Amino acid sequence: MRVSYNWLKEYIDFNLTPEELAELLTQAGLEVDVIEYPGKGLEDIVIGEIKEITKHPNADKLSVTRVDVGNEELEIVCGAKNIFEGAKVPVAKIGVTLPNGMKIGKVKLRGVASNGMICSEDELGLKEERQAGVMIIDKDCKPGDSFVKIMGLDDAILVLDLTPNYAHCLSMIGVAREVAARIGKPLKKPEIKINETGPLVTELAAVEIKDPDLCPRYTARVIRGVKVGESPEWLKQRLLAAGMRPINNIVDVTNYVLMEMGQPLHAFDYDKVKDHKIIVRRAEDEEKIVTLDEKERQLDSNVLVICDSKEPICIAGVMGGANSEVTEETTTVLLESAYFNPISIRKTARRYGISSEASYRFERGVDIEAVIDASNRAAQLIQELAGGEIATGIIDIYPKPVKLLEIRLRTHRVNEILGTQLTRDEIAEMLNRLGFTTKVVDDDLDVTIPTYRGDVVREVDLIEEVARLYGYDNIPGQLPVGESRVGKLTRSQLLEDQTREFMNAVGFNETQNFSFINPKVYDMINLNPDHEWRNSIKLKNPISEEYAVMRRTLISDLLKVVSFNVKRRMDKIQIFELARVYIPTDDLLPYEPRMLAGAVMGVLENDQWNQNAGGFFYLKGILDAYANKFGLGELIYEKAQHDSFHPGRTALIKAKGEEIGYLGEIHPDVLANYDLKDRVTVFELNFEKIVELSSAERRFTELPKYPALTRDIALLVDEGVSVQSIKEVIRTTGAEYLESVELFDLYHGEQVPQGKKSVAFAMVYRAKDRTLTDEEVNAIIDQLLTRLKDELGAEIRG
Repeated sequence: MRVSYNWLKEYIDFNLTPEELAELLTQAGLEVDVIEYPGKGLEDIVIGEIKEITKHPNADKLSVTRVDVGNEELEIVCGAKNIFEGAKVPVAKIGVTLPNGMKIGKVKLRGVASNGMICSEDELGLKEERQAGVMIIDKDCKPGDSFVKIMGLDDAILVLDLTPNYAHCLSMIGVAREVAARIGKPLKKPEIKINETGPLVTELAAVEIKDPDLCPRYTARVIRGVKVGESPEWLKQRLLAAGMRPINNIVDVTNYVLMEMGQPLHAFDYDKVKDHKIIVRRAEDEEKIVTLDEKERQLDSNVLVICDSKEPICIAGVMGGANSEVTEETTTVLLESAYFNPISIRKTARRYGISSEASYRFERGVDIEAVIDASNRAAQLIQELAGGEIATGIIDIYPKPVKLLEIRLRTHRVNEILGTQLTRDEIAEMLNRLGFTTKVVDDDLDVTIPTYRGDVVREVDLIEEVARLYGYDNIPGQLPVGESRVGKLTRSQLLEDQTREFMNAVGFNETQNFSFINPKVYDMINLNPDHEWRNSIKLKNPISEEYAVMRRTLISDLLKVVSFNVKRRMDKIQIFELARVYIPTDDLLPYEPRMLAGAVMGVLENDQWNQNAGGFFYLKGILDAYANKFGLGELIYEKAQHDSFHPGRTALIKAKGEEIGYLGEIHPDVLANYDLKDRVTVFELNFEKIVELSSAERRFTELPKYPALTRDIALLVDEGVSVQSIKEVIRTTGAEYLESVELFDLYHGEQVPQGKKSVAFAMVYRAKDRTLTDEEVNAIIDQLLTRLKDELGAEIRG
């Protein structure tokens, strides 16, 4: 952002030097990179008027001129062909040093004395390329006047490096508002008066917005009978100071208002807009437009365009189309002033490699409530500089007006954070100077945020505004409010670290993935259309479609990592992740529980069970060991169904009666979606539940003094009876003596009836205070078999 020192003075009275102004702005958070002085090195250049031109007696290509420089007339030899008598030119007298380092002295050129130099623009440092002739000054001036003042170069340009949260300062009025607040002077906004004498604008034009999400507001004015031509010198000088190239009076006015008010505008040639209708819509695939830079652009549905009834005439907020450009033949102008979605503009500008003053501001967010003021200001200036008749009224399509945000600001909170002793009224006075509206509520303030301050959304943002205006240098250095304590890990943090250590110790590698995923991932993991995980938090400004929503599960990322490694010829994989997922709530913020998930592939446990179990029992053993280590008790595994898992190879996991997650083999369709051929087994646990249920308490168990008695039983049960339910009956029968129960055989075969299975358990019984007798244990077994038959239909297998 280039801020003209002289231009800024039109909006606020101040006596600061450019250096003092730069310091003030920097203290307010508007960092000044550099101060440029356009007239530096040109202070001694004066205006001269050529009174007489004669041919050089000794050189055909040279002329001898007599130049009036105010207090004297100088004889200067000149080789330029564009001079003429009466021309006003910049003159460097003897002793003057030009910006290029040339020092002017009295010299003889082919025998004729030259007492100075008539300068070209490149010799003055105003243009880089060499000019064919001297600079001719077409301004109202007289000989001897200061060249710098006449050309408007007696200025200082403050180049600001603004961070995105200072979008409200991307205009002269925005910067002036900051200065006014700092020095306590009133802001002088330009008086806007327009003379609407033409027919109703709705009789001349129409506007339709087909995508209000990308264009929440669009306004249009029509000005007839304009005369397009060169802008006046003051306007051209303002634009040059701002780093913009003057084009014609219509376009220059729109650029002037952009720099003055921060609202980009666009002027269409009304007669080139077919049916005089503006349609704001997404482009269609394969549509094309030739933009003002004479480049053909390929469009698609991700690009917002301004169209007439036939075709696109502008890439919204980025660049206009050549087919609706204002030229010298234009007599009627359709003036656009709108608000476009910042994300849409940013993506479009980056896609086409276009960075304009307009797109730069739209990307950061303009003031949606200022679009009409900017349109009126432009209409006023166009009528003053190009004539014409302003149509009555303005077309304003604004389907969902913005509601002003109100934030409660607590006085004590301001002072706690800043370490100050400011009163409520002092805080209110500072915020009022910045344009906020305050209302007293006891000792606090309800602050209404103006629409041009889109960066202020929380109480702490208001506290930052107070700090900026109060002055960071004025904030006393002191210790934070409160008691200093020695920090230590919470139980939850400690368990998190211990969990990572455990998983590493059992051979797992930790992965870390983005919290953002592509919503198409939910299709890849086979979720039903109505699955709750599909209700994910959408990002307003995603990096790309690959990171458009916040994840509800870690499973998809683990499968992505497995697939990545398999493609790099890894055949044995053990990975885990401990991270947060994000669940939408009715509150402002989502619920963000931590989850613990792991995946294995190609890891086969070396025990008596099926070697092709795909890692199910291997992971089950690890989870049981984890539960034992961290005091979760014995985990219960119940048969379950899950969209992402293989039916019949999925278990719901419970700890202390509460569900904590799933263990299962990934569904073959899901494996195919990730280009995986081998079986993958995954678990996912709610780590917040683990923290809640785990116990650090460890009980000492002395070595047994008395011998144990063992019993084995083989049962024939229905296929649907779970091992867990049998174990539960065993545990609750003779519980005071039961030391352990273990499944050691599971059989389906010819000797087992259809729909049945054979299961065998080994039980260990022991008393703490004596030796158990066979009779006592046999009585427990008899009671057990009766219960198993009555409750589960189990029969003893002979």
